[in-house]
Amino acid sequence: MQATPPGQKLQALLGGGAFILLLAGTNTPTPLLPVYREVLGFSPLTMTLTYISYVGALVAVLFVAASPAIASRAPLMLVLSLGLACAADLLLGTGQAPGILAGRALQGLSGGLGTGAAAAVVVAAIGAGGRALSATGNLAGAILGTSASELVLQLTGTRAITLSFHIHALACIALSLPLALLLMRRRALNRQSIHTGTANLDPVSPILRVNWRPLLTGCLTWSALSSAIVFLPSYFADHGMPLVQALGIPLLLLASLIVQLASPRMAQLWPQLSGLLSIALGLAAILIAAATGQDLPGLAGFVLIGAGAGGAYRLSLILLTQGTGAATQGRLASLYAAITYGVTASVVLLAGAVAQRAGLVPVTTLLLAVTLLGCLAALPLAPRLGRSGP
Repeated sequence: MQATPPGQKLQALLGGGAFILLLAGTNTPTPLLPVYREVLGFSPLTMTLTYISYVGALVAVLFVAASPAIASRAPLMLVLSLGLACAADLLLGTGQAPGILAGRALQGLSGGLGTGAAAAVVVAAIGAGGRALSATGNLAGAILGTSASELVLQLTGTRAITLSFHIHALACIALSLPLALLLMRRRALNRQSIHTGTANLDPVSPILRVNWRPLLTGCLTWSALSSAIVFLPSYFADHGMPLVQALGIPLLLLASLIVQLASPRMAQLWPQLSGLLSIALGLAAILIAAATGQDLPGLAGFVLIGAGAGGAYRLSLILLTQGTGAATQGRLASLYAAITYGVTASVVLLAGAVAQRAGLVPVTTLLLAVTLLGCLAALPLAPRLGRSGP
């Protein structure tokens, strides 16, 4: 029996933990959006810019990070991304619009470097079992960041717009030190797995062309999820539904994570399921809740959207990266995130700009309805859960 290289499992644990922590930071502002609106006077367009400044920088860096030269330096990029996350936290912690927008852009830079790097580091340690890290880690980080920020908000009130980010910065420092030491100790082993050189990397363009259906599903899924996160807390605040406003996003993210973790078992039981149907049902429930003022359909809608998005986003990433090596998987994870985030950013920016003139509630209602119809139209083309594998 071949001996397991020392530190292999610890590298996967710390690499996955670093990615989750990076995504926790990018989701920390989510519960604070109503506070930004009420205390700092953010308009609907400014709230949208807190998302766009992040995603714009993220998408640009993700495309650069998919290059072979960057992908082959994944360990260094992962540690650097944690350092940039700390700097972003300091800017966000100023509690002023310029610092918040600049911090969000720096979060995009950090997340862009860390996405493919974390995938490559984890796959180099544990192989194909790490293929879904970018999807599962994304949702785990979203839950951690949103829940922790909501807790700090409930405990400290408006001080959370500063304190939440200082806590995250300390966590990044605490994780970066053991991660850097371990990656230095294992640099020769990682070089064999990751630093393959351009000639040995699989070309990614043909892979993307063949897998256009998973890409379409990923774009629809992430647009629905991000639109819910950006607009629905304020949407339900304007409808006078504080319970749905407070619990909706945590329920959405928790449902996403649970379905992702349970996907292998669900694929055996219900192989023909598609996450797009669940998202469409959830959007319909949200619209019913807003029209009737009933909390239960609203909470159920968040759960359905999260469950559908969790399964569909993970499945699409797995199909995209099947049969590729560590460095190529890192590049594909970066490109998948860049494409899905880029489409989502365009949708959110357009909706925010229109809401600035037409009002948040009617524009969000229209956005939900259009997304619902899009999910139903794409349902016949969407991959089914039975293809997800382990």
